[in-house]
Amino acid sequence: MHDSNPSPSSQDPDNGRPHRARRMPTWLAILALLIAGAVFAQWLRAAAAPATIAAASPADAARAAPANQRSLELRVRDAVTGRALDSNLLVHPRGDAAQVHDLRVTGPGGRVATLAAGEYELAVSASDHASLSTRVSIDAAQPLPLTVWLPPSQPSDALDLLALKAASCARCAVFSGHVYDQASGRAINGAQVRSSQGAQAKTDDQGYFELPATLPAALNRDSEALPATIELSIAAANHRTQRLLGLPLLNDSRHLIVDLMPGAGSASEDRSHVQAQARQREDQRPVSPADAARTVADAERIDADAALDPRRPASLAIAKRLAAQATTVPVPSSIRVGINCSGRSCSAVSVYAFEDYVGRGLDEEWIPSWDPDSLAAGAVAYRSYAAYYVAHPVNSRYDICSSTSCQAFNADSVAATVAAAAATRGVLLTRDGQTAAFSEYSSENNAWDDPGDGLSCVNNDLSCGNGRNGSPRNNWPCIADEVGRGRGCFGHGRGMSQWGSQRWAANNGRDWKWIANHYFNNNNSPAGLRNAFLANDGGGAPGGDAIVFDAFENGVGRFDSAPTLSGSTTGISTASLAQQDCGTRKNGSCSLRVLLKDDPVVATAWAVRLLSGGGTPANNLELIRAGGKIGFWIYTGASGLSASLSIDDSDGTERAIARTIPTGQWTYLEWALDDPAQWNAWAGASNGQIDAVSVRLDAVWLLREQTSFDVNLYLDDVQIAH
Repeated sequence: MHDSNPSPSSQDPDNGRPHRARRMPTWLAILALLIAGAVFAQWLRAAAAPATIAAASPADAARAAPANQRSLELRVRDAVTGRALDSNLLVHPRGDAAQVHDLRVTGPGGRVATLAAGEYELAVSASDHASLSTRVSIDAAQPLPLTVWLPPSQPSDALDLLALKAASCARCAVFSGHVYDQASGRAINGAQVRSSQGAQAKTDDQGYFELPATLPAALNRDSEALPATIELSIAAANHRTQRLLGLPLLNDSRHLIVDLMPGAGSASEDRSHVQAQARQREDQRPVSPADAARTVADAERIDADAALDPRRPASLAIAKRLAAQATTVPVPSSIRVGINCSGRSCSAVSVYAFEDYVGRGLDEEWIPSWDPDSLAAGAVAYRSYAAYYVAHPVNSRYDICSSTSCQAFNADSVAATVAAAAATRGVLLTRDGQTAAFSEYSSENNAWDDPGDGLSCVNNDLSCGNGRNGSPRNNWPCIADEVGRGRGCFGHGRGMSQWGSQRWAANNGRDWKWIANHYFNNNNSPAGLRNAFLANDGGGAPGGDAIVFDAFENGVGRFDSAPTLSGSTTGISTASLAQQDCGTRKNGSCSLRVLLKDDPVVATAWAVRLLSGGGTPANNLELIRAGGKIGFWIYTGASGLSASLSIDDSDGTERAIARTIPTGQWTYLEWALDDPAQWNAWAGASNGQIDAVSVRLDAVWLLREQTSFDVNLYLDDVQIAH
C-alpha cells in the first residue's frame, strides 16, 4: 500500500519533497558481489581445511581457541642434538567428535594445533629422520605442551668417539652438549660452560660444546661405591644461568641438551643419581598418598592369572612353555613421557622412539660405571617396565612419568648405558608370551633391615631373611641371593635387585640373561609373580647338539625356489627373490636374503610360502617329533612382520603359530614339534598337531599386512635339535 504521508526522514530537507534513493552504478554492484564472494570463499576454506600455515605464538593461539576447542602446543626436535626440526605433521581424528580446526607454525620446530575434544593420532616426520606416531587425547583441560624427539635416520657415533677419548686415560670424563634458547628453539652461540673443576668451554654456532673433566686421583675402585660428582653452569647473555648440580663423574662421555630461559638470574637443577638421592631422603621413593594408591592399583591390576599358582594347570603350562622356547612379544614403537614431574603429576609431555627412551633413561636408574652385564640386565627390566605402561598408561596424556614415582628418566645420553640398551634391543620380560611384564626392581632387595645403616626398607615382608630376596606377602617368593647378604634392605623386595645385578656381574661373572632369569623366574623355577621369562632375545637357540641343515655359506641350500613358486603364496610379485647374501649374516659369512615386492594388482595381505627342498619332503632332513625343535635366525629392518613354519606330517601339512619378528635385530625363532599348542591344521587331513614319529620341513612362512614398500629379510642357520 502506498504511503501518502512519508516520514520526515524520507523528505528533502530543503523543500519537504520526498527524497528519491539514488541507484548504485552497475560496475560498483558487481565489485561488491565479487568481494563478498571472495570473503565467503575464504571463510569456507578456513572452516574446512584442517591445516593452515601462519606464524603465531602459542599464547596467542591458545587465547584464540573457542571455548569448545583446545590448543595443543607442539615442538619437533632432533633426538640426538635437540635442534628444532622443520617437520611434516599429520593429525588423524579418531571418532566422529574429534575434529582438527587449525594447525599453525609458531617458529622453528613449533606448531599449535586447535582441536575439538576427542582422540587423535599424530604422525610426525622430518627430512633425514625416522618418523614417529603418537596418540593425543583432548578433553576439557588445557593440553600439556608436547615435544616429539625424532631420531636421525643414520645413527651417530659421536658419543662413542667421545667415550673412547675418555677411556684413553683411566681418570678422564667428557661432557658434551647443545644449548638452545627455550622460547625460540634457536641454538645459542657463545654460551659459557664452566665446571666446578675450573674447565671452561664456549658453544659454537650450532650451540655445541665439549668439556673435559677429571675423576678423583684417589678413585675408589670398590664396585659398591657411588661415583663422584661435578657441577656445571651454562650462561649466556639475556638468559638465566643454568646450574646442573651433582652430575656423576664417569670414565665415559655424557651428552646434555640444555634449554636456557630468557631473563636474568640463575636456576639450579639437582642432577644427582637416583641411587645417591635416595640415600639423602627418608624413603627411597617418596610418593604422595594419591601416587601411593595408584602404585597399589597398578599391582592389583595385574591379572590374578599372572601369578603362577601350581594348583592351576593352565598357569603352570604357560610357564613351562615360556621356559622351553624362544618367545616373541611386540615392542612399542614410541612412548609418551611426562616430564617436569612432581610424583606422577607432570607439566609437559615428550614423545620418544621407544628404544631411544631406554638408552637415554637407563643411566638414571642404573649407575653407568657398573659392569656391562649389570647394565644389560637393567635395560631389560627398564624396557619391560616402560612397555607395560605403554599398554597401561598413567593417564590419558602420557604413558609414564619421568620421576621415581614411575622410573627416572632424563634426555641425557651416556655411552655405556646407550650401549647396554642397544645390546639388548627389543628384549622384554613376559608372563603370558604376548605382553610385557610389570617388571619391578629396587635398589637393595635383601630381606633384612640393618638398623644401623640409616637407609629405608620399604619391604613390608622380611620373612625371607638375610641372604635371600623376596616379599611373599606381595606374591614374590623367596630366592637365595647371597650377593645381598649383610646388606640392609633398601627397597621393596619385588623383582630385581639393582645392586644385586652389579654384584652378580662384577664379582661373580654372571651374564645379563642369567641375572634377569635369576630375579624374574628363579632360573626356570617359577612361582608366584617370579614367573616372567625373556622374550625377543634369541634365547631359545639350540646348543651344541643342534644340526644346522642350511647355513647358506655355499649358496641358497634347500631354499632354492623363488618366493612365488608356491601357489599358496599371495600378495607379492614375481620380482621377489631369495638369494645368498654375504653382507648381512648372524653366523659364518653369509645368509639368505629374501626380497619381497608387492603385487600392485592384489590388495590382500602377504603370505609367502618359502619352500624348502622345492616342496618335496624327500629333499629335507628328517625331524624327530619327541623333544624335537626346529628354528632359524631371522633379521629385518621392516616392521609388522611375522614368521611361521609348515611341516609335512603323516596326515597332511601342519602350520605353526606365527611369531612376531622384532625390528632391527637378529632373533632366533623356534617351534617344538611335540607341543600341540604350537600347531594348526593347514592342508590335507591335518589335525593341528604333529602325529608322526618323524616328519620333514615343508616351508618357512613370512607374513605381513599388504604394503607397497619393498621388504628385505635375512635367514641364517636353519636348524633342528632333539
